[in-house]
Amino acid sequence: MKNIFLFGGIITILMNSLAGIILTSFPTYNWVLADVSILFSVGLIFVLYTRFLDNAFKIAFTFLFLISGLFRYVLSLFANSEIENNWILLMIGGLLFIEVFIFIFGVVLIKK
Repeated sequence: MKNIFLFGGIITILMNSLAGIILTSFPTYNWVLADVSILFSVGLIFVLYTRFLDNAFKIAFTFLFLISGLFRYVLSLFANSEIENNWILLMIGGLLFIEVFIFIFGVVLIKK
């Protein structure tokens, strides 16, 4: 199962990068931010399936990470290239923090 998400993520990153190369209206900043967002989601799901978690945790976390990853991807398409006062970038960082926190909480909860 983890290989499906890994190959799907690699194909998604390649398609996004191809769109960034072909479309001139797709800024490089947004292209790279979207690639990093996809890579982070795929990495979290891959690590999720390599850990010894129950199937219920895997299914719930996979659904959560896919939905939040899609939301982060859409946000990264509209982010400004300026770092100052960039609320979208702050929201993307907040979502990343929440995902990592939930993942760590799930791993700690299973070990008890």
